[in-house]
Amino acid sequence: MKKLILLIVLFVFTGASALLAQTKVVTGTVTSAAKGEGPIPGVSVVVIGTTVGAYTDINGKYTLNVPANATRLSFTFIGMKTQEVDIAGQSVIDIVMAQDLLNLDEVIVTGVAAGTPKKKMAVSVEKVDAERLKEVYAGSASSALQGKVSGLTVINATGEPGSAATLLVRGATQISGSQAPLIILDGAIMEGTLGDINVDDIESIEVVKGASASALYGSRAGNGVIAVTTRRGNTLSEGKTEVIFRNEFGVNQLAKKYDLATHHAYVLAGDQSGYPYTRYAGVTYPADYHGTEQGVTGTRVLEADQYMDNDYAVLYDHEDAIFSQNDFFTNYISVGSNLGKTNFLISFENNVQSGLLIETEGYKRNSFRLNVDHKLSPKLSVSASNLYIKSRTQDPGGVNSYNGGMFFDVLLTEPDVDYYYPNPDRQPYNLLPSTWNLEQENPVYQLWKTEDNTIRNRILGTYSAKYNITEFLNVEGKYAFEYSTGEYTTYDPYDTYVRSGNVPVYSLGSLYMANTTLFSRNAQVTANLNKKFGDFNARAKASYLFEKSAYNSNSTTGSDFGLAGIPSFDAISGNISSTSYKNAIIAKNYFGILYLDYKDKYIFDGMLRYDGSSLFGADARWNPYYRVSAAYRVTEDLKIPGIQELKLRVAYGTAGQRPGFADQYEVMSISSGNVSKSQLGNRLLKPSLSKEWELGLNIDFLNRFSFDLVRSETNTTDQILPVPLAVQYGGWPGQVQNAGSLNSKVWEASLNGQIVRSENINYNIGFIFDRVRTEITELNVPPYQTGPQGQDAYKAFYIREGEVFGAMYGAGFVRTLDEMSGQLADANLTTTWWDDTSIDSYTVNSDGYVIVKGTEGTTSEAPVKKLDENGNQWFGKIGNSNPKFNLSMTNNFSYKGFGLYALVAWKNGGDVYNKSAQWLTRDDRHGMMDQYGKPDYLKKTITYYKVFYDVNNQNDFWAEDGSYLKLREVSLSYNITSERLSGFMKGYIKGIKLAVIGKNLYTLTNYTGYDPEVGTTNGTQYFAYDFMGYPNYRSYSVSLELKF
Repeated sequence: MKKLILLIVLFVFTGASALLAQTKVVTGTVTSAAKGEGPIPGVSVVVIGTTVGAYTDINGKYTLNVPANATRLSFTFIGMKTQEVDIAGQSVIDIVMAQDLLNLDEVIVTGVAAGTPKKKMAVSVEKVDAERLKEVYAGSASSALQGKVSGLTVINATGEPGSAATLLVRGATQISGSQAPLIILDGAIMEGTLGDINVDDIESIEVVKGASASALYGSRAGNGVIAVTTRRGNTLSEGKTEVIFRNEFGVNQLAKKYDLATHHAYVLAGDQSGYPYTRYAGVTYPADYHGTEQGVTGTRVLEADQYMDNDYAVLYDHEDAIFSQNDFFTNYISVGSNLGKTNFLISFENNVQSGLLIETEGYKRNSFRLNVDHKLSPKLSVSASNLYIKSRTQDPGGVNSYNGGMFFDVLLTEPDVDYYYPNPDRQPYNLLPSTWNLEQENPVYQLWKTEDNTIRNRILGTYSAKYNITEFLNVEGKYAFEYSTGEYTTYDPYDTYVRSGNVPVYSLGSLYMANTTLFSRNAQVTANLNKKFGDFNARAKASYLFEKSAYNSNSTTGSDFGLAGIPSFDAISGNISSTSYKNAIIAKNYFGILYLDYKDKYIFDGMLRYDGSSLFGADARWNPYYRVSAAYRVTEDLKIPGIQELKLRVAYGTAGQRPGFADQYEVMSISSGNVSKSQLGNRLLKPSLSKEWELGLNIDFLNRFSFDLVRSETNTTDQILPVPLAVQYGGWPGQVQNAGSLNSKVWEASLNGQIVRSENINYNIGFIFDRVRTEITELNVPPYQTGPQGQDAYKAFYIREGEVFGAMYGAGFVRTLDEMSGQLADANLTTTWWDDTSIDSYTVNSDGYVIVKGTEGTTSEAPVKKLDENGNQWFGKIGNSNPKFNLSMTNNFSYKGFGLYALVAWKNGGDVYNKSAQWLTRDDRHGMMDQYGKPDYLKKTITYYKVFYDVNNQNDFWAEDGSYLKLREVSLSYNITSERLSGFMKGYIKGIKLAVIGKNLYTLTNYTGYDPEVGTTNGTQYFAYDFMGYPNYRSYSVSLELKF
């Protein structure tokens, strides 16, 4: 295979001369056709079919040494239509450029042989430029992509400060494991997430969709690719320096509260007045009782009717107790300059995201960037991109841990409990504030007392050198690295209260510290060809990429400090234990790609890649990937009235996803000195393989509108799954194998248009749509339940062949009399189940559930459960996480200097399993259980609702519709341009932009939790599971940007 690639490389570069042809000088000026805009600095002027080029200076002038045999020049600039002009012996060529209103000429650089105008693309790569990203500044690059690219699902599954949004390209490709796309930063692979990358530094983001487009990245690109390009000084005209300063300040606000009960069903004592707590019959209270102390005797007694309609003596809002309108802010400054042979951009950002919680600092980030390009000679240029990020996160504890955590305590505590009453030693926030539910601890005490901090440092560098061998052939060498460290500390001081039985007692404290180190680097050598052969334009590259990474982690935990106030293991008098882990990964990759177009209308693209990785099994070390694609620009042959561009395209490609580090190895477990077999090794383990067909239609019409329609189908085989083994395999319980397939069918569409276009008023509108259907087409393991963690109580999703991926399974309740008749008629369902087998004995109650007639409103009322044909509890499909479709709409209106931008997102369908609400029913805290004010004929008892709780088993009552219509982003801005500032402060200020911004302002939904936009720890919408996570919130801010 490597020999074949070498032959392809030789074929691609046959005829490449090592000698430079004679040159001549061409000069000119580039100006804008728009009224009052004049010369355009920074325009790229390139000799077509070569790598020779230059940029216009601050006055729009350029000088170019053109090969004697050159025939055409290309002029490109962001937001302008690309122009190609015949040289025809001219030495002076002046150009007037018009606006590219439909972005037909924006250049794509990811997943292709060389920078390619969008109108000549044969695969799906969507570009989001800085202007669109910065309409509303997001806290990170991942969140900034929401609602801007069809086929890309961006889920803010948690509101925890510093958390990265989940990115999902064209649905799931993995049954087990991450769905996260590959991240490319300034042309180099990045191991971390986009959660730490600030938006101010970004020039553009390209989303490479599906295996047909991402094939160039081989075994790491089965989930698609997100490529981020940061700002550099080369976009400025020669001799220009630009300084940008931006300040943003805002506040966060809980968007929605839970519907919680404010009444109870217990018998009250006769003497309630004058007491700061609820007094119950049958209970004796100490004389100095406030509502939280111990010493109470007796138990509460339920009212005979079991209706929750009795008042508490006092009501506290526990959500108000922990959620606050905390502020957030960003300070950003950048200096960019183009000095001719050298250009640079240097920037600094200070970002603070406080979130919602009291007693926590949230997330703080400082980032420093230095990008430098230098031209050593006409042939040799070098480039460097450097980024340092330091972040600190104060974790509130228990978030997304599925053991309940602090949000569990907040929602389940009865409303008459005072969180602010002190502990016995007068420390604030009594640890066990509830007399009646000692399972809950005071979350405010946890926030105040426990220190839970994470400090991360990331250093990323990319360094490259490019040498032009001829005007059409160059070679490039690149080295990139990422070095990141993490320090994790959880500290409970010497005098921390803990539970001992039902009373709070002093502990001697505890300390947990861990550190992680990741060092990844890659080196790449690439030969690039850009040449015109008659009517053919050819672009090609051949490349070798070497990857190496090493990861280490160490953790230590200890308890019982000998001294107070010293958070060190030296002060621990109790047991101390430590663990460690390390891995190392190497990969070698070869690839070549060829792009051809004939007369700018017939387009062909083909590539081949060969990957070898230490993550693959020993007998499957090398795996091939490829792509073929073609496009036909119909309007280059046929002039169709009203249509400026009509393109048809087709592509087929493959990409993969690598196994985990330990998947191929034999694994043993050690416990208390005993060794046991855990996992059998697999020398044949391969990466999963995604094969994708894609058909595309692109139409630009009426000089105002652009429409894209894409149909794709992806079949991902060789799914990497743990497979149980029979006893004959020597006692090994399981092995990781390639054991399944997923099939995804996707429709994507986008429509963008200029509704109004004039000198003073512009109104642009955009729609993006996607519909994804994913099915498990092969599963070589027995069907199994899964969920966010291993406990059965959280396994709401079912994996089996022939089922949609994301299906929820569990028990169900009978909702119609016809369904009940079927159960009664089944011969296998004997009177053991039914006191009366006559359908006349049953009715549908006011909630829509079948019950025994005559029991409604009594303690005997209970919804009837579904049974299967054998008389066992029914187990079947109760929901589906997949939405019917996603649709987003952007509106961008401007009048002179004023601008109004809004993004609305609509998710239609897609169920969420609301485990939070299910737990609330267990503890009588769900709002639906509150019967106060209901007419008697609609009242239900505690016993009735406990049937739905079902001792935490999954059932269809809690599979809620997660549809929503969300006003996601709004910005009202005023922009003062350099022309209007020419007489202000001697013209030093070149631009001012003031904006008022709102995010997540309003959500229209029937979902009863905080927000239907939830996810799970494995980062996929398919496991839409809500259990006591950090809620998303709305925010308001003001941003001021100054340009000098």
